Amino acid sequence: MFERIEFRVAGKTVAHTACTLKASAEEAVRQASFEIAWTGAGIPCSPDDEATIVVSGELWGTGFVSEVNGTHDAASRSYSVTFVSRTVDATEASIDHPTMIVRDADLAKVAKTFDMLGIGIEGDVKTEIKRVHKVVPGESLFDTVESEARSQGVLIYDTPQGKLKLADRPEGRQSGGLTRGVNITTANGSLSGRHAFSEVEARGQASYGTKASSLRPRAKARGTARRRRPRLVVEEGESTSARLKKRADWEARRAAGDGVSASITTPGWRDADGKLWTRNFLVAVDDDWLGIQQDMVVADVTLAQDSRSGTTATLSLKDPRALGGENPRGKSAAAWAAPATSDPDYSEDGDV
Repeated sequence: MFERIEFRVAGKTVAHTACTLKASAEEAVRQASFEIAWTGAGIPCSPDDEATIVVSGELWGTGFVSEVNGTHDAASRSYSVTFVSRTVDATEASIDHPTMIVRDADLAKVAKTFDMLGIGIEGDVKTEIKRVHKVVPGESLFDTVESEARSQGVLIYDTPQGKLKLADRPEGRQSGGLTRGVNITTANGSLSGRHAFSEVEARGQASYGTKASSLRPRAKARGTARRRRPRLVVEEGESTSARLKKRADWEARRAAGDGVSASITTPGWRDADGKLWTRNFLVAVDDDWLGIQQDMVVADVTLAQDSRSGTTATLSLKDPRALGGENPRGKSAAAWAAPATSDPDYSEDGDV
């Protein structure tokens, strides 16, 4: 089924013959590319033109034209146009704030304080209050928020409205699932031990105090490797018991999840209930040839449509723990169904 895609640039609809739309739970900026059907004078649009993408009446993206590329010979011409979300300015432009500092702020407050371009911040994640957050001169909004988000197990991506979204777990669930012989066109799976560790230890220091809790705090979480493979992570910011335990847990979960991934192409852009395939949503996967029978999380979604190959969605899937979710505990082959990580232990003297 073909989708009705409206690409509006500077208030006008720009006709196209093919398009690819991509959104990721691990990237702050969604992107799209269009092959433009243009017969007018000059070029169809210009970089920095405001643009929106609407899929069958549903807003998919709000942002700008990033690139316009044209080519022609003696008899014909063609143009390709690249779209990026409004959040691109959060990743490329530097923060221009009068003091470059905020006090007693959680992650959302840090982001909102330094959102000088009015991009917008969404998300109801609960994070620890930071006593002082200073911006390094030249940092972008994404740079200053990402370092803090990494410490507290938070993902940063964009919304269809072009705002930054903070999330620490999958947002919801797709209906119907993906099943071999039903709605899976092609699939490939990847199982890797390079991301697996036997234990993940987070260490750091606090900027105030002289006790062991300030000078030698550390937290350790058990990983999923079957042989001894320790990993040490140094906490970049202010180190507290809660922050170190969260960081150790997050790193152990992501390591367990990153080693378990699959890419599946399915006809159409929607699940069984007609919802567009969406990044950071859970989906049930049943593919006996790959040995998968469990929930996976949609890390990336690439939606493609043209007159030759029709309409397809390619989903990059990971173990839910890679994006902050729980152990799927399905009936997959043993290599896919890795054991859950444990709650981190905390100590102030290294005796974890």
